Amino acid sequence: MAKQIDIEIKESESELKSLLNNQSQLLQYQRAKALLLIKQGKVTYTYELAKKLKRERKTIYNWLKLYKQDGITGYLKVKSRGSRREEIPQDVKQALAEQLSNPSTTITSYVELLEWIECNFGILLNYKTLYSHCRTHHKSVLKVARKSHHRKDEQAVEAFKKTAPSVQ
Repeated sequence: MAKQIDIEIKESESELKSLLNNQSQLLQYQRAKALLLIKQGKVTYTYELAKKLKRERKTIYNWLKLYKQDGITGYLKVKSRGSRREEIPQDVKQALAEQLSNPSTTITSYVELLEWIECNFGILLNYKTLYSHCRTHHKSVLKVARKSHHRKDEQAVEAFKKTAPSVQ
């Protein structure tokens, strides 16, 4: 059997309309809209309210329970966790920027950069984390050149470049 909404809303309709217009976040807007719809008598069951707001019935039930417990201030307060914690500390980021912008650095790969961070700061970072940070924030491309044979003849290389057909 459907659950009928049996809640007494203390705020007036005009207060709820002004609250609705002042909300900047979607969740707060929908919560204020729920109270306004109940106050206006447009909905009588939780499933009707859920359908109008495109939310689950259980969510609407939890919202109304929150309104009963905390009132309008607790009801409109959104408890979110926030963004993720940064893995790379600020001092390491600054040292990375200096190291990557230094032309006389001996670091030629991201693995060496990981080892350098571990030795100097004692922080174990994931390769992918360091790679994505360096690529996005510093636009770095650390590439290691292929090894060349130690007895390679430079004159033969130049002769080959002159006589070889060009590839287009």
